Amino acid sequence: MQISIIYCIFLVGFVHICLSASTPEWTGFYNVDNSCDQSKCCCLSEQVKITKPNNAQFLIDANVAGLPCQVQLNGSTTVSVPLPIPQDKSGFQITTNFLGTLNRFTLSADSQYIAHANFDAPECSGSARRAVSNWVGTFNIDDSCNQGECCCLSEQATISKKSDTEYLISARVAGTPCQAQLNGSSTINVPIPAPQAKNGFQITTTFLGTMNRFTLTYDNQYIANVNIQYPRCSGMGRRVDEDKNTASLISSSPILILISFFLFRMIYV
Repeated sequence: MQISIIYCIFLVGFVHICLSASTPEWTGFYNVDNSCDQSKCCCLSEQVKITKPNNAQFLIDANVAGLPCQVQLNGSTTVSVPLPIPQDKSGFQITTNFLGTLNRFTLSADSQYIAHANFDAPECSGSARRAVSNWVGTFNIDDSCNQGECCCLSEQATISKKSDTEYLISARVAGTPCQAQLNGSSTINVPIPAPQAKNGFQITTTFLGTMNRFTLTYDNQYIANVNIQYPRCSGMGRRVDEDKNTASLISSSPILILISFFLFRMIYV
């Protein structure tokens, strides 16, 4: 009897994990590839944001680029287009009119990729990869922070992950106020909360006594630091080490092959 109960608990847990893993998650930020022919098409470009304003539809907000955009969108460089909630392939596929043509959007099983097939004009097809934030690394600091008025991050800053809820900024500082503000110290080690805003790409918190907003670019290469109370104390950092996502992508090439096969099957079957 005891073995049967344990088996049932295991079975329920296993089914729950399998169902959770196969639940489509469309919302988020995606980096768009350059396979759409901009000489012939008005293409989604750079980044795409998908949100769910209600239970009946998704909303695509994106940059667009291409020769036809001038006429097709009256010169606009952005679009905001609603999409129906997917019904095909257990919620992993949407077939609908989009920017005047019939299109099919297919989400990969791990919700990391979207394949976009334009049925009316195949050269206008493309794909997108979910943007995943990676704050950890070393960044070169620019000189836009005014050291005559501010205690500024200087030269380089390193961000490490202390826990799932907290990062640590270790950096050199320079500026007239540092002497009094930090008792003469030229280095800092300051914890900041893990990001919650902008799908993990933005942190708003108190930093060195003032309210600051740190925003990571979607390619994980730059961090913009806006000092909300003292704008002259704002600055920017550029990543020194390679984005760890690149190494991850190379090491997972067999997984990408499986994903490509999955997308091919879903688009054409």
